[in-house]
Amino acid sequence: MQLGVSNCSLSSLYHYQSIHIYEESHCRFDAPWTTLIAFKDVETRKRWYRSPAAVELDLSRRILPTKDGKTSLRYFDGATMKSYQMPARAFEDQYCHQQDKPEECADKVRFGGGDKVSVSSAYNPLFERRFADAKPKQVSVL
Repeated sequence: MQLGVSNCSLSSLYHYQSIHIYEESHCRFDAPWTTLIAFKDVETRKRWYRSPAAVELDLSRRILPTKDGKTSLRYFDGATMKSYQMPARAFEDQYCHQQDKPEECADKVRFGGGDKVSVSSAYNPLFERRFADAKPKQVSVL
């Protein structure tokens, strides 16, 4: 798998506080498309991890329906957003195979033995796959 970034350099991502990667497979392309999204404010991470019900509520309040009363969005709803919150395992593996292995990639944390993880970087697929639904006491975001 190759991760390509178009229209920006990777060094420009250092200015962002919260970076997420997701695969879009709902739009009937030949294969899933990988998208990188970056937020300048770490508070946006809370909105990224909203429940499907909260996303549906926001959509009903902000998106106008079609003339026949149906949703105007064809490929997006709360369940789709929930799928975006969990990056593919391949991204976790790639993240944990860095030369300077992040602390949260220790086997005891990765495979269920640890109950705490500290997220020190803006991009952390391990956090997203393992701890996104954890209680606030268990996860600390720096």
